[in-house]
Amino acid sequence: MRLAGTPPPPMRYETTPSATDACGVDVADRSLTVGEGGALAQVVVSLEGGASLPAEGVTAPTTVLDQRRCVYEPAALAARAGTTLEVRNSDPVMHNVRAAAGAQPIFNVAMPLEGMSLRKPLPAAPGLIQVKCDVHPWMRAVVRTFDHPYFTTTDAQGRFRLEVPEGTHTVVLWHQRLPEVSKPLTVKAGETVRLEQEWAVSQLQEAGAGQK
Repeated sequence: MRLAGTPPPPMRYETTPSATDACGVDVADRSLTVGEGGALAQVVVSLEGGASLPAEGVTAPTTVLDQRRCVYEPAALAARAGTTLEVRNSDPVMHNVRAAAGAQPIFNVAMPLEGMSLRKPLPAAPGLIQVKCDVHPWMRAVVRTFDHPYFTTTDAQGRFRLEVPEGTHTVVLWHQRLPEVSKPLTVKAGETVRLEQEWAVSQLQEAGAGQK
């Protein structure tokens, strides 16, 4: 997955006095992570209609959201609906984690201690979950959840690997600041198929637009 063109510099947010020692005087927005050659990280890749496919023996990725230097890492991730989200605090400052699906609250907890972690159940229905910190309002992340295990996210090199049953599928590519794209894919047993997608910088939405 790639972004064509020169991406805009990330917005920077001034931190609070209590967080300066641990996180610096400001932090960069993490909703867009572009590497060398336009490599696009944190694109959520999934199969359309994956719930109708056999899922026996298919393991979904582990879902961990870390609070590190006053940002959520990663800023976008995917999870199986109805499973557990692990949240960690790697900072020596207090964070507050508020998760909601639209207007429906999911959980709201304070994490005052460095090294603290908690596990919270995700809603059984698939959808988009917004995660925010009340103490540090620039901290935001999104979680896309699915009713099947056929999903993953791209790495820092814009690459992904997803094991799928043989046959013809529709692959959905989602990024919180870019238009969603669907691509057909036919896979034979034992075959590896390369899938590519490129977005133009002109297609970028403002930070936060994809979380609404």
